[in-house]
Amino acid sequence: MDAIVTGEALTPETPVAEAEIEQTVIRTWRFVLVPAQLKALEQSPLFGPPTRAKRLQERYLDTEDFALARAGVTLSWRKAGRGMRFSLLHEGVRLDAAQSGEDPDLSAFGPAWQASLTTLLQDAPLYEIAGATLRQTTRSFAGATLCFEAGQLSAEGGKIALAEVELCGPATALADAALALAGQAALTLQPEFPGPRAVRLAGGPMLKPQKAAGALEGAPCLDEAVHDIIKSCLNQFRANWAVFAHGDQVGAVHQMRVAMRRLRSALGLFNRALPCGEFLLLREEAKRIANAMGEARNWDVFIAMLQDGPANAFPQERGFAALAAQCRTHRAAGYDAVRALLDDPATTRFIITAEAFIARRGWRGGLPVEALAQLAAPASDFGAICLQRLHRKLRKRGRHLAALPAHDRHLVRIELKKLRYAAEFFGGLCAQKGKVRNFNRAAAALQEELGKLNDMATAEGLATRLQGGTPEALRALGIVLGWTAHAALGEPRALNAAWAEFKATKLFV
Repeated sequence: MDAIVTGEALTPETPVAEAEIEQTVIRTWRFVLVPAQLKALEQSPLFGPPTRAKRLQERYLDTEDFALARAGVTLSWRKAGRGMRFSLLHEGVRLDAAQSGEDPDLSAFGPAWQASLTTLLQDAPLYEIAGATLRQTTRSFAGATLCFEAGQLSAEGGKIALAEVELCGPATALADAALALAGQAALTLQPEFPGPRAVRLAGGPMLKPQKAAGALEGAPCLDEAVHDIIKSCLNQFRANWAVFAHGDQVGAVHQMRVAMRRLRSALGLFNRALPCGEFLLLREEAKRIANAMGEARNWDVFIAMLQDGPANAFPQERGFAALAAQCRTHRAAGYDAVRALLDDPATTRFIITAEAFIARRGWRGGLPVEALAQLAAPASDFGAICLQRLHRKLRKRGRHLAALPAHDRHLVRIELKKLRYAAEFFGGLCAQKGKVRNFNRAAAALQEELGKLNDMATAEGLATRLQGGTPEALRALGIVLGWTAHAALGEPRALNAAWAEFKATKLFV
């Protein structure tokens, strides 16, 4: 993933840049364009004069069993004219090192990465497993550099046509340039470099869903926490964007929705203390994106319930096969909607806008001068206030939980999720890690019980969209409707036990 990246993500043990080694950490975004759009943009008079077009050859190296790819590393060399450049890509960060020959000198990436790569390779030889042939022109734009690339990726698994523009530059200039570029063309984010795509074409491993990054650590101030938390949510969304295209789609959709819910929760917390119109605008967009993915996720959950529940309990009923086929049709439509959402330039513009907002620390501008001091206060103080408020609100709303109507229980679940997200954001700042783990464990158990009830309530609605068609399917549908209606009532004892355990567990602040 090459959208707004940082050098810290690349380093296994020590900083990537070492004084005696000439290296460059590249910060970049890539966007997909159709060939005609690429040509028109490449010739736009709005950009600086173009460089002479280059013919590039890039080769991607790995072992026979993809030892590097399995560790999330892509190693490549690129030849352009007489020049030679080796690159190491890891977690969205590309580290470049100039070399004279075609055999990679691992020491060029510094001693830390030399040791890591040596361990990964275990003396296994490297092979050229895939390649790229590209035509590239470069132009300057708004303090950044535009690289227009057209050509193809190739491996034994076939070929992939490529028409993309890469935008490179310092973080602040990059965000503003991307916004300006989005005003000139309908951009769609390409969340991956070409290398990992070429390696998969050669038979490399598929991508796996990415959970949210760890909590805040150290002693950040509130200003740093706002930046890092929003950044974490955006990174989680973009990482799973790539997974949706080239991996576990079910897990990717779930994690992208989680990323948007976490973002909405964080923006709500920050806007309460630091009122800012952009917090609210981004929050609404995050809600829109999460909702657009809801249909796909709901049918995923329903299909799992159907297979593990009534179809498993009544294996002799032949009508379940017809119902499952209908479910797959509904789910396919849901996934088409997700695909359209990610292809929509509005989604890319949302990501660019959010990145530009955090790059310029936009929340500072809406505050009066006397309020700016709170941004320098410890984030742990802000987190403690948020957690205590959310905890009190949840305990109040959850009284007599098992006896509450379904709608009120759903509101309790929403408040619990807000509390859990806040605990994820700020729990790492608490010195008493055991208390954090205990609280998170109790909150997760309660959320699990409430989630079951919510899933069954949703399943009731989805079941009514299925058609009987045949006597067998009609009988199976009746079983499903009865199953979901009964399950939606819940298990009061399990819910009460989880609620009691949660109330008995002290908040860690």
